[in-house]
Amino acid sequence: MTEPPDFRSDKSESIEGKGVARARWEGFVDQLTPSVIEAVFEERYQAFGPSWAKETSELVGFWIAWHLAGGFEALERAGWNRATIFRKSRRFRTVFGAHPDEFQFDWINLDLKRAWNSSISAYLLDDPDSEEFVDWTATANPSTATSPR
Repeated sequence: MTEPPDFRSDKSESIEGKGVARARWEGFVDQLTPSVIEAVFEERYQAFGPSWAKETSELVGFWIAWHLAGGFEALERAGWNRATIFRKSRRFRTVFGAHPDEFQFDWINLDLKRAWNSSISAYLLDDPDSEEFVDWTATANPSTATSPR
């Protein structure tokens, strides 16, 4: 098994990386009207901003994992605790109003076929950094669909 990379010698420009996310966030906030800023940030700061980002990212991550894995049973087979899946599903439904299997964010487009094919390519081609897209499905590429490792 190979060791994970050690990024201590390849440091980012700052703790913010290149500052892309921060610049986007600050650019968005700068475009808000003063009344929106007052209502959202001063009166109810916990409803938006860092706290909102923390919970949303955890739930979005769960939603992505749900779809990448292929649902409840697949997450469980992958080692997720059954109670954790139920707990996260319940929280997801509470926050977003729908089951993670049925919900679609209007600002996220998962290309699951690409994700699954990339994962297969990294395994079969022994090149996790490959940028080349290979469609491993039999209908797309019959000669590679059955390619052994």
